[in-house]
Amino acid sequence: MTHATTSSEDLHSAMSLLNDAAQKKRDEVRDLLGGKYADLRAVLDEAAHASAGWIKHAGEAVTGSARKAASTVNDSVHENPWPYIGGAALGALILGFMMGRRR
Repeated sequence: MTHATTSSEDLHSAMSLLNDAAQKKRDEVRDLLGGKYADLRAVLDEAAHASAGWIKHAGEAVTGSARKAASTVNDSVHENPWPYIGGAALGALILGFMMGRRR
């Protein structure tokens, strides 16, 4: 029986040693990942600030272009409205024809 007890004690001792080693490695990995995460967060924050300025500038450029295009179309429609009226009528006729054929 003493042999079984010794074997059991050895197994318990080995398991305790492995548990302690795993605990230390877990702490090391957590510290390592914590440092990497802080670096990653700093990089992402910097990228977000840089892209926010670029997006704002792009939005202003698109808004300016859209206003210019709308003004050009508005002037063109006021100078010569009949082609636009005819185009709208033709588009409505085609749409009505296509919707009528779906039955």
